[in-house]
Amino acid sequence: EGHWVEAQAARALVCPSPPLSPAPRGASRAAPFFASEGQSLNPMSFYRALSKTLIKNYAAQRAVIPWYQQEGQQLSQFEQWVKDTLYPTWFKFVKGPYERYQYEHTVADLRAYGLMFDDAHNNNEPIVERAIELLPHDLAVGRYRRMMRAFEMNTKKTHLPVEEQNYDPMVPYLAPFIEEAKFQMQEEQELLNFHPWDRRLYSGPTTGFGETTPNSTFSCW
Repeated sequence: EGHWVEAQAARALVCPSPPLSPAPRGASRAAPFFASEGQSLNPMSFYRALSKTLIKNYAAQRAVIPWYQQEGQQLSQFEQWVKDTLYPTWFKFVKGPYERYQYEHTVADLRAYGLMFDDAHNNNEPIVERAIELLPHDLAVGRYRRMMRAFEMNTKKTHLPVEEQNYDPMVPYLAPFIEEAKFQMQEEQELLNFHPWDRRLYSGPTTGFGETTPNSTFSCW
């Protein structure tokens, strides 16, 4: 029993929690359910083991291939019949013409004001904002001038001359810079352990939800 008292005194120096009451002579102390032979009686060992178990299960779940990437996905007989019989007719007479109409309508609207499709992206979206910051000077100036010209024509209730509308507004000039912005943000998250969501909310002229331009949203005016 003297050794047990000395162990309790040493434990009290390390852990400020009150020591356990001395066990009567001849009585065995029951170990907690989370402690096995050779392990410490510290309750933190339970949480450490629980964390390891959760992490192991989470890693196993992440390793599962999503259903849409798994090979050998077989359609039922009814689904195969719909795919081979009904869907071609649906696409030919309904879905295809409607999507073509929407595409031509969007192209006509953009040509009327001399805009590109990438000019209509939301500037306050974090990835688009970063991509605009990466634009070369000539592309940035051209984008700004097209938008200002469109604003002026809209206020004057006019449109671009027809002879100047012969261009393709669907050229994705912003696409490579959007991809570069994605890589930059991913690198910041991995190397700096930073995410735009980690910044403080409304700690200045920005909301904290990802944009970097001051006073660019209504709630920060």
